[in-house]
Amino acid sequence: MKKYARVVEGKVDNIFETVNPITEEFPAGQLWVDITGTVNSQVDYGYNAVNTDGVWSFNSGFPWPQSVLGEQMRNEKVRRLDNVMASVASSGLQFKVDLGVATAAEQAYLTAFKEYCVAFGQVNKQPGFPVTIAWPQLP
Repeated sequence: MKKYARVVEGKVDNIFETVNPITEEFPAGQLWVDITGTVNSQVDYGYNAVNTDGVWSFNSGFPWPQSVLGEQMRNEKVRRLDNVMASVASSGLQFKVDLGVATAAEQAYLTAFKEYCVAFGQVNKQPGFPVTIAWPQLP
């Protein structure tokens, strides 16, 4: 899995992780910088992005270590996803499906849950992200 930061007008406006080439995920003409392996706090939404002789550096614009928008995004993502993940994990739903003892309704719910997780991981592909987000609906 690789992690990328999109740079627009000298600022990070999107962060995306994928196993695919970033050019397969987003339209051509966007500036994406590979930030795989960087510490999470080194690159965040709204950070300044500077290219010096082909080497990218990112900073928050001291004294704030993380952007407010980035923190809000992480909190909202955790809040929305954690409840569903806990519910599915505690029900043993995946185990029931794996063992062939799940009902048709349980199998359908697990499929819907997986689709939800995929959609959740794609919210930063939406036009207007990160200012406006249409969060996926819970299954």
